[in-house]
Amino acid sequence: MSTQTLPEFCFEVLSKEIQLERVSGFEDIEQVKLLSGEDGGGIKTYRGAKIDRVNLVDFKLGEGIPVPHHENRPSVGAEIFQIAPDFSYKLPVWGINSVIMKDGMYYFDTDLSFGFDLVTDYDFVMKYLEPFKEVYKKYNTHPDLKVVPLYDLTTWVRTYISPVFVTAITTTDKVETVFELAREFIQLWVQMYKEAGTGDEALQQRQKKRIMLQYAGMKDSDRMGKILLGAYGQETFGKFFKAMMS
Repeated sequence: MSTQTLPEFCFEVLSKEIQLERVSGFEDIEQVKLLSGEDGGGIKTYRGAKIDRVNLVDFKLGEGIPVPHHENRPSVGAEIFQIAPDFSYKLPVWGINSVIMKDGMYYFDTDLSFGFDLVTDYDFVMKYLEPFKEVYKKYNTHPDLKVVPLYDLTTWVRTYISPVFVTAITTTDKVETVFELAREFIQLWVQMYKEAGTGDEALQQRQKKRIMLQYAGMKDSDRMGKILLGAYGQETFGKFFKAMMS
């Protein structure tokens, strides 16, 4: 397994394309403890032009916490990388999330979350998502990955996923494949970023409303979120949610 974490790798790829700076005010969650007193990892937050927030999340779960929706395997960590744009630009959120098991199993999902309706924007779909079809096919049929069927997801997740959503299972010794998938998504996002036009306040309000409603549903239904809440407690978990969703 790579010595680099998934968020570190993604940050390295993105920062070669876009200048980013640290966001102050979240220093208290850069290094946190579990309720058990063990090291719990933390969150680092950045911003840039046309980017409201870039989050690097590295949760450490000690000797392991059973995850019911992953056959009660003990998880020793979870990693998240997320780019949240300035919604005055027509740009999606991009995120990748992983759950690392004590036995070496590695679960992940990645998607673009759109603040506008793709059905009403055929030109955008054909310009950015249609050419991505070959990348999507490459990783959905990759021998290192076992793609998770949609029926294993919650109804809420199936409600908001995009046409490029990927969720799969692999092992920690094949994590480089996940890193390369992340690189492909970042390159797609950066292409959209570079071509995004002038900011628009009305667009910002529409996109933010849609994304925040998505997050509100996730807060109530996300299965891994409930496990993290139990590991860190309400106060710390609330700070995590504020850092990532505000």
